[in-house]
Amino acid sequence: MPINSYVGVGNPLSISLCTPQHTPTKHRATKRITLRQAKNLMEAVAFAREIGTPLNAHATTHWVGTKVGDDPDGRLFAKVREGFDKWLKRQGIPGGLTAIWVRERLSGGSADVVHCHMLFHLPHPYTRGRRRTQVEEALDRLIDRHGDGNYADYTLKLTFPPNPNGIYLLKGGGPDVWRRFGVPRRWRKPQGFIHGKRCGTTENIGRARRTKRKIQKEKDDDGFGSSTTDATHHYGEGKSDQRDLQAATRARSEPARAGRMG
Repeated sequence: MPINSYVGVGNPLSISLCTPQHTPTKHRATKRITLRQAKNLMEAVAFAREIGTPLNAHATTHWVGTKVGDDPDGRLFAKVREGFDKWLKRQGIPGGLTAIWVRERLSGGSADVVHCHMLFHLPHPYTRGRRRTQVEEALDRLIDRHGDGNYADYTLKLTFPPNPNGIYLLKGGGPDVWRRFGVPRRWRKPQGFIHGKRCGTTENIGRARRTKRKIQKEKDDDGFGSSTTDATHHYGEGKSDQRDLQAATRARSEPARAGRMG
């Protein structure tokens, strides 16, 4: 049985017995965040701020602190995000989870174990006191459930950066990304080979949703139709990005067709 060791100061449970529950992933490994991916992440951060849901909270998950010991293909992290989205909606937070995220492989010397960063939105009341504790407990429960046990106090770290611009999440890019977005030199380190999706955004601030909003704004500026609220664009549920983009494209072509028919 493979053993993953992580020495935690003052932590009696410093050994994680890894009993992988997945078959080896078949996804092609990537070495870094591409310039296109980095641009998507940064545009999502700006869009979240524009629609009134700034990404102000940062959660880091170290899978080495769980019984499974690793999340090699990202499936466990995807389940955590899905569960957290549902929890936020149950708290009455419109739209649920609004976030960007990345997966990396350098964590406290355990270079072969994946850890994850998620920059996400929390309403102000959830950033302190009892409600902040509830957020941490919700994430802890999800990690415990999908990691088959959460044994270490370093597994989850929740912080509220003073300037949450998302740049820290780009440290896994290459020289082109570092230069383009001004990643500080102290962060410029390779973040290992990753199988499966390396980074992404939630749908409500993804490319398709941003495109849909841009098209709607162009229509409004041209005097076609009535404006819809930010919440309509941001919090629409039950639609995939692809369907949103197709609907937005059809909407853009309607005025031209109406002009020809007239």
